[in-house]
Amino acid sequence: MKTKILSFLSMFLLVAVVANAQEATTYRGAFAPAPTPMWTDNWTNWDPQNTFYAASNVNVTGVITTNTTWTRNNVYNLQGLVFVDSLVTLTIEAGTVIKGDATTVSAGLIVQRGATIIANGTPCNPIVFTSSKDIGARLRGDWAGVIILGRAVNNVSNDLAIEGIGTTNVRARHGGTDNADNSGIFKYVRIEYAGYVFGASNEINSFTMGSVGTGTTIDYVQTSFGNDDSFEWFGGTVNAKHLVSYRTVDDAFDTDNGYSGLVQFALDVKDPAVADLVSNSTSEGFESDNNAAGTEAMPKTTASFYNVTQVGAFRCGSNAGGITQPTADGFRRGARLRRSSELKIFNSILMNNWRGLFIDGTAALANGGANKLQFRNNIIAMDTTIAWAAPYTGVARIGEDAASRNFIALAANTNTILNTPCDILANAWNFLNPDYRPNPAFGSSGAALSGADFTPGLQLETGLFTANQVGEALVDIFEVGVGNSNGTITVSIPVLSGWDIKVPGIATLTSTPVMGTNGTAAALGADYFNADWLFSLVGGNVIATSKVGVTIPAGGSTSLGFTLTRKASTPNGTNQFFSATVSGGADSTPGNNSAGAGLGAN
Repeated sequence: MKTKILSFLSMFLLVAVVANAQEATTYRGAFAPAPTPMWTDNWTNWDPQNTFYAASNVNVTGVITTNTTWTRNNVYNLQGLVFVDSLVTLTIEAGTVIKGDATTVSAGLIVQRGATIIANGTPCNPIVFTSSKDIGARLRGDWAGVIILGRAVNNVSNDLAIEGIGTTNVRARHGGTDNADNSGIFKYVRIEYAGYVFGASNEINSFTMGSVGTGTTIDYVQTSFGNDDSFEWFGGTVNAKHLVSYRTVDDAFDTDNGYSGLVQFALDVKDPAVADLVSNSTSEGFESDNNAAGTEAMPKTTASFYNVTQVGAFRCGSNAGGITQPTADGFRRGARLRRSSELKIFNSILMNNWRGLFIDGTAALANGGANKLQFRNNIIAMDTTIAWAAPYTGVARIGEDAASRNFIALAANTNTILNTPCDILANAWNFLNPDYRPNPAFGSSGAALSGADFTPGLQLETGLFTANQVGEALVDIFEVGVGNSNGTITVSIPVLSGWDIKVPGIATLTSTPVMGTNGTAAALGADYFNADWLFSLVGGNVIATSKVGVTIPAGGSTSLGFTLTRKASTPNGTNQFFSATVSGGADSTPGNNSAGAGLGAN
């Protein structure tokens, strides 16, 4: 029996991202079930207020103009904003502690465009950015935070001022045309008590990324007790994994200005006593804009988030129940997608919020569809029966309004709604000793351990064709459930009037099935495995049928290769929809079996 495990893009991915770093999962949320350890083990700190850090012995000010290494035998004190100059590398040894001077206005570290930071901690020796205050005295906003600026694209300007520092500081600019720009490594790093608010909508977050490119490594980063957002991306393409937002004031994951990266495995935990009231906004798990004006400026904010666990402020006393209303005013939603954003959230858990999802505004709602704004295969868990007191008057709601609730409930989105949120995780309610893994007592087929088991995805070389232009296309088929897909698997692709669909190595398709040949889609940088399939043309559809013995195991996938050619007779301005539907095998959720992408004649 043949087994194909080529790549995995998790539960749902309707337009695949080439060269991403996603991992196979058969669960929803950030953590695998026991006995797999939580990836937060060892390097995170749930109680930094009571952690001893040695006194600082090296003060740092101004601009770092030569290659510099900070060593673990010293403790560094940032006095004011410290810049790493362009073309300069700052290396920080594993285990090094850097403090933001709480007696200095907006102390922080800014890595300029063209500069490099090598902050490569380890699980046993993470790098720590924290407050300069002593145990028991540390406060949110004691210092500003960390900012990395790059030369990737955003949808505003190639020379955009980063929020929080001001428009006149030439060192605080970001943007360019190099989406593969490399700002270095930021791995196994904690950022504590950061976030500086200058005024409404003008803040420095715990960790800010401005136009950071895919050459940069962002992995295993915890922000805790921040005074504004935990993570904010202003444009850029950088991918990130293993992010923790712990008890911050405002949003956990804020995406703006055309950020298009991929984030997998992230945790957000709200503190019921502290919410955002300074900037007249509300505290969300996700907040996403295309830009501040909500225009259709390109590139769009199209970032994809997978496997996120977001725990809101309506906390349960234990897994047995007993939900308590937050004491702070300002908590609102698990996710607020607005201002023409096309953010995508998959395979995640949003729980114990006042509102689950808000697709805010007609522009954002209009983007909801194939390859645009997505909210799929997620769990929203919240008690919608308890009537709360002001300022949270009434009951909690799965969606902010009817349009959001209807979007969540679409069968094709395969979202799961749970009205008993307290026991789906092993122990999400102990701040100091939490366990955010799926709760085995919830049942072996519990919501966090199940989901759609069969879904396709598309990779296209281009979606905008000139006359007679040829583009490569891959149809990826994912087995994302808890069992294997077996038996005959069928993929059906409707023939388009404006484009020719060809199978590499087969001159002409007929009603007689013909075996394909394996190859590589060079433009997409990925292999396809047509030799495991028989191809034919039946009733206006290109049909691919798996050969006997082909199995896609749980967590695996395979790919089929095609070419698309715009016909010379197709008029400019023609728009059609290239789609693929998969069926058969062990699939049990046919509502999720289609993927599509728009094709345009330019």
